[in-house]
Amino acid sequence: MNFNELYFQKSVQALSLTLIHSLWQGLIAAVLAGIILILSRKAKPALRYKLLATLLCAFVIASSYTFFYLLTSEKGVSGTAVTGSLTASNQTAVSIITSGANVVSAGDHNVRIGYLLDFSSRNAQLIAAVWFIIFAFKSFQATAGFLYVQNIKKRNVHPLRESWQPRFDMLLNKLKIAQLIQVVESENVLVPMVIGFIKPVVLIPFGIFANLPEAQIEAIILHELAHIKRRDYLVNLIQIFCENVFFFNPALLWLSRLMREEREHCCDDLAISVMENKTSFVHALVSFQGYNLNGSAFEMAFSKKRNHLLDRIKRIIYNNNKPLNAMEKLFVTISLLTVAALSAAVSQDSLTSAPVQVKKVTASSMPAPLAAVEPLPVAVVNQDTLPKKKIEPKPANAEEGVEVTENISLNYNVDSNSNINIKSNGISTYSININGKHYEMVKIKDKITTLMIDGNEIPKEDFPKYQQEINQVLDKITEEHKKAEAQRKEADKHREEADKQRAAADVQRREADEMRTQADKQRLQADKQRKQAEENRKVAEELRYKK
Repeated sequence: MNFNELYFQKSVQALSLTLIHSLWQGLIAAVLAGIILILSRKAKPALRYKLLATLLCAFVIASSYTFFYLLTSEKGVSGTAVTGSLTASNQTAVSIITSGANVVSAGDHNVRIGYLLDFSSRNAQLIAAVWFIIFAFKSFQATAGFLYVQNIKKRNVHPLRESWQPRFDMLLNKLKIAQLIQVVESENVLVPMVIGFIKPVVLIPFGIFANLPEAQIEAIILHELAHIKRRDYLVNLIQIFCENVFFFNPALLWLSRLMREEREHCCDDLAISVMENKTSFVHALVSFQGYNLNGSAFEMAFSKKRNHLLDRIKRIIYNNNKPLNAMEKLFVTISLLTVAALSAAVSQDSLTSAPVQVKKVTASSMPAPLAAVEPLPVAVVNQDTLPKKKIEPKPANAEEGVEVTENISLNYNVDSNSNINIKSNGISTYSININGKHYEMVKIKDKITTLMIDGNEIPKEDFPKYQQEINQVLDKITEEHKKAEAQRKEADKHREEADKQRAAADVQRREADEMRTQADKQRLQADKQRKQAEENRKVAEELRYKK
């Protein structure tokens, strides 16, 4: 066996063991992520995002160190017995002593772990081959997606409307973005998106300027510009690469998903800081979701989690981050128990193991039995990612997330004094001006839970004192709903008439095309007859001359 073959086998075995070790390393990362989310419940999303990103970097560094340690260490990888393994502090905690064909074990528990590591070593090529096939497939998908988004920013795009260019420049100045950014309307996308980080391009769905108010469009653009300011596109590419490498690691996938959620929250806060109006931004989010519901593709593209939109709205309204759900708590608890069990096993074996004295052994001497410590236990976890679970709303203090179902509806108020009306899973938010007073109310399941008059929050025990004003506000909202519904029906009627006229015009255009085609055929036939008549005339003249 030459050097290249030996190095290749050692590299494959190091890769196989690194993938195994990444599982318990991921469990530690999951426990730390759970602690971060619990302790930073009231913290800003920017802090939570930085902590989670640091945790992801630490995981990648630990896995990389594990690979190079196993690759370069003389005892890091063995074909028949594992003589070294990394602990959480990267110290050697294994000492398997062999004598002939006998292996001295320090306990049944460690024997099983030794078998697992030995199995990984003996089947390293198979494990590495399966991993490489899946990794190559996911990398191909990611590359195809990258090339696709790079292609759509050049096809079927239209320059930003001239009336919007000054406002866009103003938004760049407010965010203090000096980078050259191109904004175009695209016929290929259904939701706004940012492509590229060196020369970023913001793609706005074609026709969105005609379907949404200017304030809502401005909020959407601010959110996308926030991604550019934070260099999120580049970070997302790094996350995709990590997810492709550790596709089998549920802890890493969960950590990456948490980062994406906090990233959206960071951009929301950045956009709100520029708009200086939470209500308007929430209105923009819900209005855009209503616009999305016009097509199924919008619904799938806007958020991967069905309750993601309402979670963002509740976080903005209540200034409170969403806690861990039941499945996340269960996953963190299992990870914590597993890490604790592994740590206890390693600590116990380290205390009971005596230093091994290596002495010269003669043929007549009997080898003294030596206590052995098996390799560091490797955590084996369920490969399934966290299943999505519906969470019932907890309206009083918004402690739990609320799932946004597909029947979210947005009711536009025609009264200029009526600013916002959101209904989703029994939660409604109102902001309206009546008789010179500004009312803000949150109603959950037909019960008023929050009341603010001219910016002053009214205690719940004082609600009966304002019942007459509340009824007046609700009556006004009902009236506005009726007006909006009537206008919507009228608009639907006009749209149906326009569709009929367009269909009639299409029929006339097709008839005109058919008539033009028929005229072309007749013209060709006339040309043919004229040529034939010309030939007949020439023949007749020749016959006349001959006579």
